[in-house]
Amino acid sequence: MVRRAVLVGLVLLSASCQTTGYNTGERVEIDCDRSPIQSSWSNVYTPTWGKCYRVTSDRAEVMSTAHLRHFQIPGGYADVVHHVAGHNTFIAQGDLRSAVRIYKRVAANGADWGEPRNENLGGEEYETQTFLLSGKSCMAFRAKAAPAATLPGYRSATYGYACANRLDRELVERLLPSFSYDIARAENAPVKPIPPTPAKRS
Repeated sequence: MVRRAVLVGLVLLSASCQTTGYNTGERVEIDCDRSPIQSSWSNVYTPTWGKCYRVTSDRAEVMSTAHLRHFQIPGGYADVVHHVAGHNTFIAQGDLRSAVRIYKRVAANGADWGEPRNENLGGEEYETQTFLLSGKSCMAFRAKAAPAATLPGYRSATYGYACANRLDRELVERLLPSFSYDIARAENAPVKPIPPTPAKRS
């Protein structure tokens, strides 16, 4: 049976059961040098306090892995997710605004959302949407992925957002094509488990 992986709530997954070769509900820190998400632009980097994460679905029957990485960019920052479907799973993509609202600060403080647009940037097709966040101009983006050949969904999804004091067209055209995504980079990479968030007292 084919299962659907939903992007919303990705960073809130908790520990669950285990299947052969696949840990459900896994939340680990991974060396950023081994992250599938990289940038070829020298002005884009993950600061020493920044982290790179790997998160898996908390349901054994829905196999998908998401890598998350934070970057500093000229005049601001960017957060990027690369989500890959596993066995008998495909990724259903909702609207772009909902996708980036997995980040709490976007969900709580994102404002003045523009209309979604389809754009060609550096030879790649993207869906983009502008918004404002804490005094910075921002753009949500999602790389256009080809749907799976036989399934009503996608085998992978790449999306995120970038904010800067002046997020102009030149910066966006330089930034988005600089990103590359290769899940093989993370194979056998050492990981550090992230402790579960303590339950709030009532």
